[in-house]
Amino acid sequence: MYSYLRYLFYVLSFVLLASCSATKFVGEGEYLLDRTIIKSDNKQYESHNLKTYLHQQPNLKAFGLVKWQLYVYGWSAKNSDSRLNKVLRKIGEPPVIMDVSLVERSADELERFFVNKGYMNCVVKPSIDTSRRKKAIVSYNITSNEPYVIENYTMRFDNHEMDSIAHLKAPQRSRLEQAFRLSPEEYTPVVKEGNLFDRDLLDKERARITSLLRRNGYYAFDRENIGYLADTSALNRVSLSMVMYPYRRVNPDGTVSELPHRPYFIKDVTIVTDYDPLQPNSWLASSDSLRQDGVTIIYGRNGRSLRPNVLTGKNYLIPGGRFNERRLDRTYTAFASMSALRNMDIRFNTVEENDTMKLAAVLMATPAKLHGFGADIEGTNSAGDFGAAVGLHYRHRNLFRGSEMFSVRIRGAYEALTGMPELGDNNYWELGGEMSLSFPKFLFPFVKETFRKRISASTDFRLSYNRQTRPEYERAILSGRWGYNWQNPLASAVGYSGRHTFNLLDIDYLFLPRISSAFLDSLPDVTRQYNYVDQFIVSTGYSYYFNNYNPQYRRRNTHSLRASVELAGNTLHYISRLLNAPKNSAGKYELFGISFSEYVKLDLDFSKGIVLDNRNRFALHLAFGTAVPYGNADKIPFERRYFSGGANSVRGWAVRSLGPGSMSKDMANFITQAGDIRLDANIEYRTKLFWVMELALFGDAGNIWTIRQYDEQRYGSFDFTRFYKEIAFSYGLGLRFDFDFVLFRFDVGFKAYDPQETGMARWALSRFNFTDNFAWHFGVGYPF
Repeated sequence: MYSYLRYLFYVLSFVLLASCSATKFVGEGEYLLDRTIIKSDNKQYESHNLKTYLHQQPNLKAFGLVKWQLYVYGWSAKNSDSRLNKVLRKIGEPPVIMDVSLVERSADELERFFVNKGYMNCVVKPSIDTSRRKKAIVSYNITSNEPYVIENYTMRFDNHEMDSIAHLKAPQRSRLEQAFRLSPEEYTPVVKEGNLFDRDLLDKERARITSLLRRNGYYAFDRENIGYLADTSALNRVSLSMVMYPYRRVNPDGTVSELPHRPYFIKDVTIVTDYDPLQPNSWLASSDSLRQDGVTIIYGRNGRSLRPNVLTGKNYLIPGGRFNERRLDRTYTAFASMSALRNMDIRFNTVEENDTMKLAAVLMATPAKLHGFGADIEGTNSAGDFGAAVGLHYRHRNLFRGSEMFSVRIRGAYEALTGMPELGDNNYWELGGEMSLSFPKFLFPFVKETFRKRISASTDFRLSYNRQTRPEYERAILSGRWGYNWQNPLASAVGYSGRHTFNLLDIDYLFLPRISSAFLDSLPDVTRQYNYVDQFIVSTGYSYYFNNYNPQYRRRNTHSLRASVELAGNTLHYISRLLNAPKNSAGKYELFGISFSEYVKLDLDFSKGIVLDNRNRFALHLAFGTAVPYGNADKIPFERRYFSGGANSVRGWAVRSLGPGSMSKDMANFITQAGDIRLDANIEYRTKLFWVMELALFGDAGNIWTIRQYDEQRYGSFDFTRFYKEIAFSYGLGLRFDFDFVLFRFDVGFKAYDPQETGMARWALSRFNFTDNFAWHFGVGYPF
């Protein structure tokens, strides 16, 4: 009882101290802006979104509850230059003093917003409550009234060709093309009869028409050449017409001429391979040039570092053809994918020949550094076992003069293991290496060059070797991969990212050079048979990743989706059946005397970020995965199984220490705590503190289960009658350091509900402690 009273005393003391310090620096006749309230009769627009239009906001609250930075600032002395005083003021935030003029400007801004949305008769009335000592509450009362609706809408241009382009219909596309289409569908009109007289929609329609025209030759056309005539004489009704203004050319004498819009054609294309922004005209003196596929290539001081066909293959601007903005964007994207280049700038020089407007395109490529070196150092903590890892890597960005990326990576890790004195050397060692070679084009036999250019894919080959040494065993993994990566070439231009990965062939050979006989004897037969024998995994997989994050719009809500499917052993199984291959004593087909795995694996991962204000946001995450063995396998290979707990999972548990299901902790070890079904659900409230520091409150839920019941994982299988009772819960606090280019994360998670306990002991909240009821994690980047 005494301890609870003591905590209550601390809380009351902090509240009293905070309330006193909040208005310490508010002068006579001034008021601290304590709160802003927006009351609107229009429920279509939420109040927290409208607050972005206010010119003055109260001091920010951590987690939306406590103005702790204001309180910290208030703890500083008024007339002191001490070091402590400077630190308090740097960490803290000065009080926001209410400014009546800014209140009026905020009301005007809110009114302007609703007028732009079609509520022409909107009225915003601010009110100020100063009844609390030195504190003010500002309310904005919004009466939107009846909106104006577009009753009639016409879009007709005098130029017949431009009018037909503006009315183009969408081309026929397959359902698959529509499903993966990220760029906006610019053939669908935005403004329609019956819509509100929303000026934002009118601007979007201008941008849509402008894009269609620029994709069909009208290089000099921009959205300012389009306007509207609106008749608002009828009550709350608008008759709207889109109009096109002529092209305005500024003459040498300063006068302006109004001319009809004309299409532009690509006169010629020149690629400069060694453009130096510090010496922008140095390439003009180069004497090493050649022509290929109608394109002039000018080489510089680095010589012919890139093959001509590689450069022309990345160019989508067609000499003699009409200017097309989409082709321009694709050219930018294609050259940006070349590892040998650091930057690409495309310039157009306008010329008029025989009353035809033409463009001379100059593609200026700045080369990147040919070689790159790097090192990684990380610390680990697995259930109290500390370790470290070091990685070294080398990159060559232009191996065969085709912008091929060759990389070599070596990694070593060490961890001091505890709890196994009977096995002697309590150390975990890992040594691995990887070589990869990436070609910036689609490589496959008998494929035409036109198809390779259209798909804009890269081809990756990868070979790796990893050797793990534990007291119980040594495990080695030799892997090889042949895959393709591609993305929508216009996704970045519209602020989205959609990436596809297709692994045509993924081979893993797992073998054990050494295993302790005592350890092997302690394992159940099924575990020994499927996890501690040599294995072949030959699979094919596809994954798709999408996100709408754009650094230019950090205040925008974001979401991402990752989906993948992997099929293993199918082809080998069918070939074995076709060749009538013999089976081993266990009734399984073999490859080089080793039974191969056969399974299907599916993963879905969804995340969403919700912005509350410029310092507070919610982050949500939901992930599900399942792997099903069949045919030539009765169990999923250990390397392909799921685990739960850790920095990116349920953070109240250390990595690989949760589940499966409600399996007893007496049966839990590194091998048995793996499953075939995974479920993770996470929520975080993130708030900015000061400098680069960020605080997060989080809650996690999830577990893993086996697809079937195994003796060594009793109560670990997925069962609809009890799985919901086996979902673990945890909560915690995280501290992050966001340096823009990298984010470091320290999370402390506490167990709330432990399905591996029994009875009331499952509710871990009743035994809060820093021994067996928590886990801390270090990570780089957000967990989701």
